[in-house]
Amino acid sequence: MLLNTSQLKELYNRYDKKNSSLISIPFSAISDEPLKFYKWYAALFQIELNVKAFADVDSKQIIIYKGTKMKYYATILIPYENREAYIDAVNEINQIVSSNGCIILFVCNIPYNLVSYLSIEAKQNEGQLIENIIKKYDLRKEPSLGLHELFMEFCNRKFNMANIPPSCSKADITQMFSDAYFFCSKSDLSKKGYNFNTHIRRKKVFISYCHANKELVYEITEALEYSGIDLWIDKKDISVGSHLLESILAGIEESDFAILFLSNATLSSNYGQLELKTIMSALTNKKKGWYIVKIDDVDVNNIMPSLGDYKYYDLSNGNKTELIKDIINAINAQN
Repeated sequence: MLLNTSQLKELYNRYDKKNSSLISIPFSAISDEPLKFYKWYAALFQIELNVKAFADVDSKQIIIYKGTKMKYYATILIPYENREAYIDAVNEINQIVSSNGCIILFVCNIPYNLVSYLSIEAKQNEGQLIENIIKKYDLRKEPSLGLHELFMEFCNRKFNMANIPPSCSKADITQMFSDAYFFCSKSDLSKKGYNFNTHIRRKKVFISYCHANKELVYEITEALEYSGIDLWIDKKDISVGSHLLESILAGIEESDFAILFLSNATLSSNYGQLELKTIMSALTNKKKGWYIVKIDDVDVNNIMPSLGDYKYYDLSNGNKTELIKDIINAINAQN
């Protein structure tokens, strides 16, 4: 038999913490009927008492949002994948908030939208102490969300909700966190052998050339890219308006290997020689390998003294197919 209005009010007043925004009424305090009936009881609370109510089958409670008279409000983002790191902060905050306030953990366990928040409502004199803890742990507040907004999302089944009781132990809070989150944290996955610190990628190859030779260079580099080589080349990696030398140095920094195309055009270009010297200096300092291609009959020592001491591929006496194969072998031979 459904409760009448006076019985609903009696339950409401019994579990009302006066200044808190939420009231949690256990199903067991209402009746021992099957769970499906509690949705009707939630609807009755809404109709008879003009409040927002929701029957949470997971926690076996009817949760009622009634508004608040508290003076301090804060919502803190709890990164889903790293929530264990926040337990100490939550524990310290919970020791401050009195029984009239509330601390509620909202967790969205929907794949592709894993997120969680801690909603806090407290007395004004407790607020400054909580702010000190927020600064101590460098917590991120989310001003666009409050308890009302999160509760409405809870009613729409976006969030699970865990009410953290006043002065409960750190062990209790740890258990609540464990129960509220469905998917593993990064630390849990690391314990199982998953590695988040390695980022295996193909070697990136820096291309240095003179624009007078761009047609030949583009033909070769396009063949290299077709073969799966990851290239850094100005035509695609330097945006309009970018500082050329800074972009080139950044390209060298992120590259593992360099191909230097040299020609008479390089020799006749003051900027080309300056760029080449800068590149060679950076490559040497970073201990990165390089591959020199002599495009025509230029004497490479005239471009840079002692450059001829390094082995180079003479394209004027070779062919592009052999060159491309040799470059790929040189790249793959790098440690």
